[in-house]
Amino acid sequence: MATTVHDQGKVDALSRERCWFRNTSKGLGVVACFGYHPWFTHRYTLSPPSAIPSKRDHYTSLFLPHSSSNDNNQTLLDTLLPFLPDPTPLQPLLETLRRNLTTHLEEGRLAMLGEVGLDASARLRWPIEARSVWEEMYGKAKNKNQEGEENGPEEWKRLTPFKVPISHQRAILEAQMEIAIELGVNISFHSVASAGPTMDVLRSMKTKHGPRFTHRVNVDLHSAGGWSPQFWIQAQKSLPNLYASPSIPITSRSPSAPSLIRAIARDRMLIESDTHDATLNTRYVWAATEWVGRLKGWKVEGLPQHPGDGEEEEDEDWELESEEEIYDHRGKPIDPAPHEIWTVRTLERNWARFMRLLD
Repeated sequence: MATTVHDQGKVDALSRERCWFRNTSKGLGVVACFGYHPWFTHRYTLSPPSAIPSKRDHYTSLFLPHSSSNDNNQTLLDTLLPFLPDPTPLQPLLETLRRNLTTHLEEGRLAMLGEVGLDASARLRWPIEARSVWEEMYGKAKNKNQEGEENGPEEWKRLTPFKVPISHQRAILEAQMEIAIELGVNISFHSVASAGPTMDVLRSMKTKHGPRFTHRVNVDLHSAGGWSPQFWIQAQKSLPNLYASPSIPITSRSPSAPSLIRAIARDRMLIESDTHDATLNTRYVWAATEWVGRLKGWKVEGLPQHPGDGEEEEDEDWELESEEEIYDHRGKPIDPAPHEIWTVRTLERNWARFMRLLD
């Protein structure tokens, strides 16, 4: 899943090495996800390539939009400015995004838009090239106390007080979503501390595009977004194409996570690892599977249905294509009793439905 300009080619290369075609339902494959993450939207300008603002004008407009901005922040921005990248016009990046998605679709490969979204809590990272400046300003002793030198420069992370305005993030997000809706590809949506703005964006797309959005493009709320159970319930009622994928590293941090998972409808539930460490993916995916199953009261394949009984529940062989849902008069799936639901097959069926691999 891509996040920055430099990731797009890597995602393309990996997806070609581990091909996953739409008409192939079995085997190991990669779904290519192209897009630009909200954490890095400060790098992009909405101005056309012919009118790129200066570095100072660009970052001042984002991080110090008001003339009465804190003098300390002005000084800090002046200090960091030489270490920040020149603003990149968004227009060529959108052309690359469209080209990557279109090529994969024409070749029959699975592709998505992601990871994109909104993050009201994200702050600009201190440039690693300016580490010496940080040490001069705040002291090497503090640096060593916070994080050992043995971790190396790649592990050195500090945050500035600067945040990218939601309005700027939203403009970049919506430009990418327009391409996804035009092409009919799904979206992996990052939503942190921005449930309200996220719903504003999704509702605006529903209003603007109607069924072209709600019936052609599915949206996965990355790590369930940290939304409250009540907010999620209303969202899934108004957006039939909204799914959520809880994860252990992120979702479980919230004390309301169990209630949120119980609030997610059976047919909207996905899971994920949400880790950059490939060696942990399988472990985290299975942990999330077991977690969701226990909270939902579902049977988990390979585990005792009742903790402590010591005997595994036997699940019969099944084929995804042979699974049939029972629907009510409104066309909504009727949930079996929780103790009749198998977790893994439910998640696999939801994933296939999400990716439109099933009719």
